[in-house]
Amino acid sequence: MRSIEEIPNNPFLPGYPIYPSNFVGRDNDVETILRYLPRVIQQGIPEHFFITGKRGMGKTSFIQYVASIVEKDYNMIPIYINNEGSNTINDLIANLLEILFKEFDKTSWGQKIIDNFSNRFGGITFGGFGITFHEKHEIVSNVKENFREFLIEICDDLEENENGIFFIIDDVNGLSETPDFANWYKGLFETLGFYNDYIPIVFCLVTYPAKFDQLCEQNPSFSRMFNLITIDKLDDEDIREFFINNFNKLNIKFEKEQYLNDMVYYSWGMPLIMQQIGDSIFWNIDGDCIDENIVYEGIKNAAFNLKNKPLKNTLKKIKSPHYKNILLKLGKNKLINFNRNQLEEISNETELNVLDDFIDKMFNLNIIETVNDDCEEYEFKNILYFTYFLIISTFEDV
Repeated sequence: MRSIEEIPNNPFLPGYPIYPSNFVGRDNDVETILRYLPRVIQQGIPEHFFITGKRGMGKTSFIQYVASIVEKDYNMIPIYINNEGSNTINDLIANLLEILFKEFDKTSWGQKIIDNFSNRFGGITFGGFGITFHEKHEIVSNVKENFREFLIEICDDLEENENGIFFIIDDVNGLSETPDFANWYKGLFETLGFYNDYIPIVFCLVTYPAKFDQLCEQNPSFSRMFNLITIDKLDDEDIREFFINNFNKLNIKFEKEQYLNDMVYYSWGMPLIMQQIGDSIFWNIDGDCIDENIVYEGIKNAAFNLKNKPLKNTLKKIKSPHYKNILLKLGKNKLINFNRNQLEEISNETELNVLDDFIDKMFNLNIIETVNDDCEEYEFKNILYFTYFLIISTFEDV
């Protein structure tokens, strides 16, 4: 058995955000945010961004990479709030206050902000299990109703070398269910823009495209408040660079260029699959060269891990072998987008008889969705499913 010192450091982390030092691509999306920061810092004009993208596209990795640049190059304080499971504004405000004050508690100037807040709103106790707000409900309600004034106060108390605060609110899914958040945020946006105050603040909200659309339906003015950034597939060249850079760090080479091309191809632009393939191949390597067997076993193993981790709960609900065969044929024919006629063309007689039921089942499982409100044209709602069936239709023993 190898000792800890003998095991090389694995640069691949499937299921986790990519370290900023390993981040590749998205240059235009990064620049879309960074180009507004001088105005935020110099003029104190708040900016608002909404980051959307389907599951597995790397939204969190992207915004954490941006946050690392914001902190290092612009001297802004990144505050990351994971809002998963919260569906009210009060929950959001409570999370924001706790994370904000944990950050401020690290510095002497931050203590000044905490003391000023305590004097105005009530006491704060720091303990081993987090922060306790005395009269929490009253404090949260007060901050919610006076959020603009709260932002002004904390910005006024920042140190001279701190240029502002970069708020990231990840996973606002639950806040899209009612009009409350969309209406509250619209009011905040308008009051921040109406007065000529110096408020060097950036808000980045993160969720899925359908949830953003739902927020816009809750309040038709919601979309105009944001610079919208959609995180889509990575370019093949970015994935190629990612693999080359990480294996070069380990002094591992590719026996043939084709093996690298196969890794890029089966990643299908998905950061999560890119990481999973890299991880699977990393553990298959015995030496300093990646050969054909290592690559193909790695790709198959990546599909196996997709099946048994992120896709497990949904795939186990597909009982019909006919449904599975249709999905395999969609993968084999590379039909990530398809219409009714294409489904009929790839289906045998038995599959044709269950086609309507198949479509209903895939909708209910959130595997497919309609395209442009055309009920005869479909696409995979989550590209992870398509990529899984693409791989196993090639490697049938997965």
